[in-house]
Amino acid sequence: MKKKIITIFVLSIIFIFGIFFTTDLIRCKNNKESIFSINVAVYDDGGSSYNIGLFYNYYRVRKINPEIYISDSCTNDCYITDYVITPWFFDLDYAKDKAFK
Repeated sequence: MKKKIITIFVLSIIFIFGIFFTTDLIRCKNNKESIFSINVAVYDDGGSSYNIGLFYNYYRVRKINPEIYISDSCTNDCYITDYVITPWFFDLDYAKDKAFK
């Protein structure tokens, strides 16, 4: 009986993780913000952000658009934004390489 309860518990955790990861992965492919992750840091490179999910990282990476003239009154149009989902322990540089190459 104990083994059956433990098995059901472990399968439930795996199922919930699958739902969280799949939802955020679909939102990442559609360039939308994550739902099931927690915002941890915002960087000074134009507003890139780092979110932690359950066993994955969710990055919103931004860089200055070289085709637009940069002035003092720069709005969100001055930046290129992309969303990247990575495994744990991958940093922002990896996410930028993945997004902009």
